[in-house]
Amino acid sequence: MDVSSRKGSRIAESLEEAGVIRREDTVYEGHNTYYLEPAPRDLDFSLLMAGDMLSPFIGEEEVDAQADAFSQWMMNLAYEEH
Repeated sequence: MDVSSRKGSRIAESLEEAGVIRREDTVYEGHNTYYLEPAPRDLDFSLLMAGDMLSPFIGEEEVDAQADAFSQWMMNLAYEEH
């Protein structure tokens, strides 16, 4: 990222205050530092589901609209609405 330690600390502090990450004091190679990790969140994956099928858009750069997986997912979406 090409930022100073001071700037990095300020960024981490801002992210912690926003609830995006958690910081924990730690020691790395004899230096005091912080261990950063994503803050726990309640994520709702239901919009990616159609019945018990996960969206074919997950993990794919490009989805073929003619593919069976996409068609089946779309049919499950339509079925859920009724």
